Amino acid sequence: MLPPCVQSLEIIIFGIMMHRKTNIVLLGLLMIISFKSISQQKPTGKKTRVFIPPVYLGNSDLKGGPIKKEQFNTLLRQGLTSHDSAGNKYRVVGFDFGYSERRLYEDSVGNIVTMMDYSGEYCKGDTISGDISVTRPSVVKDPFYGDAEKEDVSRSIYDRVKPGDTVYFYHVVVAKYLDATNSLPDTAGIMGGNMKFYFVK
Repeated sequence: MLPPCVQSLEIIIFGIMMHRKTNIVLLGLLMIISFKSISQQKPTGKKTRVFIPPVYLGNSDLKGGPIKKEQFNTLLRQGLTSHDSAGNKYRVVGFDFGYSERRLYEDSVGNIVTMMDYSGEYCKGDTISGDISVTRPSVVKDPFYGDAEKEDVSRSIYDRVKPGDTVYFYHVVVAKYLDATNSLPDTAGIMGGNMKFYFVK
């Protein structure tokens, strides 16, 4: 709703227009007053910044970027850690782990093409779940299709990663430590930072 002063000026302008007498100066004055009153009504409050505790791979300062398989495997076994610049430590409650695996396929005309296979897993706590960290037995051979099901999916993530692959840690929930051993409960967790690593030789 426009301020009363603008409304009254609109009525005056309307009256002038109805009598076929236009006054450009008055119209310009009305526009200036309207813009000033509208700009004064805009909220001037500053945007609130949400604090997101950084998350690190293992006991390192790595939050993403290029990484070698050996370094990744060592740090991943240590789990995820979180602390801020003020020295506050956070317990990792859980996170989503994503894996983008570079694989070779054959297209319909027999050409070899590189494509990415995507998989994901929710992990409770600060370490990856056993479903992706432990090598599982191979699937029994299918009598019609041979051993088509015997794929890398049965292998541990520690064995599968290779140059060209990418891993993601996202939706990381952390809870602040109150002292050296006690932290806030899981229900008081907040979102931590995400991480993305890509593998190099």
